[in-house]
Amino acid sequence: MGNELLIGDNLRQARLNKNISLDELQQKTKIQKRYLEAIEKGTFDLLPGDYYVRTFIRQYAEVVGVNGDRLVAIYDGEASFGDPLPKREKPETVQGSRSSNSTKQKRKKNWVDYLPTVLIGLIAMTILTIVAYLSIQNNAQNPIIGSPSSIDVRNEITTETTTEDSTEETDSTQSTETTTTSETQEKEEMVIKTTHQTQQDVTVAIEQAQSPLELTFIGLDGRCWVGVMVNGEYVLQYTLEPGDSQSVTLPEGATQANIVLGASANVDMKANGELIPFKEGTMPLLQKNMTLTVSYAMNR
Repeated sequence: MGNELLIGDNLRQARLNKNISLDELQQKTKIQKRYLEAIEKGTFDLLPGDYYVRTFIRQYAEVVGVNGDRLVAIYDGEASFGDPLPKREKPETVQGSRSSNSTKQKRKKNWVDYLPTVLIGLIAMTILTIVAYLSIQNNAQNPIIGSPSSIDVRNEITTETTTEDSTEETDSTQSTETTTTSETQEKEEMVIKTTHQTQQDVTVAIEQAQSPLELTFIGLDGRCWVGVMVNGEYVLQYTLEPGDSQSVTLPEGATQANIVLGASANVDMKANGELIPFKEGTMPLLQKNMTLTVSYAMNR
């Protein structure tokens, strides 16, 4: 408990030296204000868990200019405030060794990497050969030009049949065009675009959305804390378990939401049932801060 008080006081003094208020700190770290206050008071048991204690300490420290890794080491009992900062060793030899091992492994695996492509090519060639053989056999058994004796139909019947076939083809074409147009309009109703992407931050724009907009979070391989903030207030705070899902409907007319995904690799996110792409470059267990902007479709 002593270390927790010292850590909280150290962070608080650094924040005051930077003239940063708790509200400003909340905006910069996307951490709820009550959790920031708990950290400064050393009451870490009020936070969701040990993973979030370490994550929040690092985020807080980064904003106020303090060594977050050292504070986490103190929290874990691996260091103290009296210990000097560790010196980093030059990893030249290790990197060279790893690079050499990696090169050898790549060379060994090269032929294995090409094996699926070779197998697919052989299968494709076999299928094409069979299809060509069957086509030749079919043409030999059923010649394109039939014998004159087989054509014994009156002109009147032929004309009526041709007219009926033409009408059916026209109706079918119109039906196909109508269906295609309808499907195209449905597909173009809502567009999801990622306009900015880094390891930790992502900006997503949703256009032509149907109101109200529902966000759904689906748990994957591990736990993930989810926070959704609209107009400075949380509308959802939830810890997803693997296979779990949680949905929230944005307030009517809301055009922006700030979303925090604790272990972002452990969650999928959908808007009105459509998947939101945000995982490009995502590291395992890395927090993702998303700025979501929404524009709504006009009612027809």
